[in-house]
Formats: sequence, C-alpha cells, structure tokens
Amino acid sequence: MGLGDRIAELEVRLAEVQAENERLRAENSVLAELVAQLKDQLGANSENSSRPPSMDPQQPRQSRAERRAAARAARSSGRRQGKQPGAPGANLARRVPDEVVVHPPVCCGACGEDLSGAEVVGEVRRQVLEIPEIRVRVTDFVAERRLCGCGHETVGVFPPEARAPVCWGPEVRALALYLLDRQHLPLERTAELLAELLGAPVSTGWLCAVQAEAAGKLAGFIATVKDQLGEAPVVHADETGTRVGLSKRWVHTLSTKLLTLLVVHPKRGFEALEDIGVLGDYRGTIVHDGWAPYDLFAGATHAQCGAHLTRHLKAVGRTEEFAQWCAEMIEVLVAVKRASETAAAAGRSKVAPATAKVLRRRYHKVLDDAFALLPEGPKPRRRGTGGWTEAQRKAWNLATRMRAQADQILRTLDDTAVPTDNNTAERSLRMVKLHDKISGAFRSDAGAQAFATIRSYLQTAALNGINRLWALHQIYTTGPWLPPATRAP
Repeated sequence: MGLGDRIAELEVRLAEVQAENERLRAENSVLAELVAQLKDQLGANSENSSRPPSMDPQQPRQSRAERRAAARAARSSGRRQGKQPGAPGANLARRVPDEVVVHPPVCCGACGEDLSGAEVVGEVRRQVLEIPEIRVRVTDFVAERRLCGCGHETVGVFPPEARAPVCWGPEVRALALYLLDRQHLPLERTAELLAELLGAPVSTGWLCAVQAEAAGKLAGFIATVKDQLGEAPVVHADETGTRVGLSKRWVHTLSTKLLTLLVVHPKRGFEALEDIGVLGDYRGTIVHDGWAPYDLFAGATHAQCGAHLTRHLKAVGRTEEFAQWCAEMIEVLVAVKRASETAAAAGRSKVAPATAKVLRRRYHKVLDDAFALLPEGPKPRRRGTGGWTEAQRKAWNLATRMRAQADQILRTLDDTAVPTDNNTAERSLRMVKLHDKISGAFRSDAGAQAFATIRSYLQTAALNGINRLWALHQIYTTGPWLPPATRAP
C-alpha cells in the first residue's frame, strides 16, 4: 500500500471517528437534558413547584443526638418549648351548669367526727362537660282522618320530616352530611358509624340519596353565591384535578373571603369557566396563577399569584447560574407585598407613585439581569436541538412570562384591595385533595358535583361564622342558610 492510499484510508477513518464523535455528543446532550429533568422532578416539592405538601418526601426520623442538638439550638435562640409568653391560651371555659351535684365530706379527716350536720364554710368546684348517651328518639306522627258533616273525609298534613312510614329525621341527615362532606369519611365507614350510634342499619345507598337531596335543595344557595361573586370587586380562581371512576375531572373554584363556589367539570379550560357562568360578564379583578384561559375574559382585570411565581423562581434558582437573579426577584416581590399591605393599612387604595416607580424599576432591572445570563438569539423550539440547556430554557420561559405579564404581577401596586397571593382559592380546593386522599375517586359525576355543592355551602357558612352542623340542619327544616346580601370583599 502506497503512502497516498494510506493517507486516504486514514482520512476515511478520521471522518468516521468525527461522525461517531458528533453522534455521541448529540446523545450526551440529550442524556444530560434528561438527567436534568429527572433531577428537577426528584427535587420538586411544595416550596419550589405546584406540588401539594402532602406529596413532599418524608423526612428521615431524627436520631436522639439530632433531637438533643435541635433542642439546644431552640433554647439558645431564646424560644422555650410550649406556649409562648403573650400567646393566647386555649382551654375549656366554665359554663352555666345544667346540673349541680354536691359531694359533702362524711367525717372529719382529723378526728373522724360525723360531719352530716356541720357548718359549710366553703366549697371547691370542678366542672365536667359530657354529652348524654346517644339514643334514637322515636316520634310517631299521626295524621287523623276526620269526617265533615258534608260527608267528606280530610286527612291531617304530616310535617316535612315525616316523608315515609319510617325515616330518619333532619338531625340524622345533617350528621350524615357532616361526616361525609366535612370530615370526608368514606361511605362505608360513615354507614358503620351511624349504625353503631343509632342502633339501626344505615345503607350506603341512603347516604348517596341524602347527598343528592341536599345538593338539590341548595340550588338557590348556589345561584345566590354566583350572583354575589359576579358583583365582588376581587375574585380568586383556581382549579385542580380529581377522579370520577377512571376518568379525569376538574374541580374549579371561584371564591372571596366570604364566598366559596366549587364546580366539577369534564374540562379544565375556557369552556368550563364559561359554563360556570360567573366570569363571562365579570368586570372586577380575577386573581389566578397565570394560566392562559383566565386571560380570555377580557372584560376583567387580572392579577397573578406571587406565591406561585416564588415557587417557580425557587425552582429556577436551584441552578447556580440563575440563583442570584431569582433571589433578587423574590426580594422584589416581597417588597411589593409589603408596600401594598402598608398602603392598605393606611387606608390608601394604591401604593404611593414614587414607591411604586422604584419597585417597578427594580423589577425590570432584575429581569434585564436575567436575560443577560442567557444565550443570544431565539430560544430553540424543541428540547435536544442544542444551544440551550434545560435550566436556561426554564429561566427564559419564566423571565419572558414575567416581562410580558408585569402589569398582572404588580397589580397590587395600583389596587391595594388585590392580594399578592391566591391563597383564598387554594384553601377552597384543599379539602378536595383531602377527600381524594381519604375516600378515593368519586363513583359518579352526580356524586362528585353533589360533594362540590355541599362543600361550597359548608365553606361559605364557615367563612361567615356560621356553625356548619346548624347550617346543614337548616337544609331540612326552614331552608338553606343564605349569605347576607352585602358586597363580598
């Protein structure tokens, strides 16, 4: 083989090695992005993502030495265990007794003399709070048939609770709803508890019927809540997934500090929000997490939840390259929150223009710093196309969103009545996730919606300081409690 042939052979092999190297580089880039994605998933928790706290990994149990070290650190910080000085206590207060039982001493503790006729010189009292034995009280309602002189027989009218030859009364029905829809007991366990309390069998079918009946009686309540939400200056909106059998459903909430509306719908987006029927003509401010379908309600003003943004910033800030600008942006959002709360406490409807201008300038300056850390040129459309890491892509997405939607994120500077978080809506949905965790999937769409309707009633009653059991009892007696006809905050 001549020198020229040898050179040609080596050039071919070099080309093959270079091609193989390029292929391996591309594969390595894809694998690196996959590893980054998996690390993000493993590191996601309620502090840096939208995952609920219930899905956070369990912390390992502390050793005895670690517990002692933590106790020493707590003592050195000046904070002692237990109730802190000045904190309000929580204890049982004395009440007016229904019965007084006197326990006189029988004989003298020193000489043994009989004390039956001795002078009473003082007393010591202790009060025991107890419930009476739970027993079913059976009432026969007798509708008499009376014969008129004209020959016509007339039968007396039964009260509303006497709906069948033998049936459970309003108190039992209210208790069943409370156990199912407030305490989230599964159907079978609720039936078991009631059967043991009442001394008579209670079927799961009857419990489902009670829920359906209550939801039907609450139609007027739901209409009232929708009307008041439509007039509220600020409404919080959010949604979460649930299961009906094997199918995915979405629970939507619209809420204020005094009102809660929960609706189950097959869809998550704009169609579902339109079907609920509140936001179509709404002209106030909708507080949400930045999900795009809410922006389609153009007649409303929009504000974004700072807590959601903070979680996204913490997630992006886990990459050292972006840690500083994410931390600085969190500081800006906290400063905006404090400025708004200070202005609201002083009775002002907006933050002072000079203060708002400084905060807006800081906000955009931090965003400029973020973009300076990113590669030049347009962001690649797909993952694995090279030029951008997964961390850079996430940083670009977040910074671009925060620049485009700055007016929504900083809305509270212009209206101090608008909170900087969406906790009101998130609290409304929290019990839905608790129900899923305890009772599992709903068995039917009708059952899921009945639960949502009754939860709307219970949560609204609680927000207005109404006893939940009393409110449930009203459904079967005088009619459902209705929120006062005042403009909801």
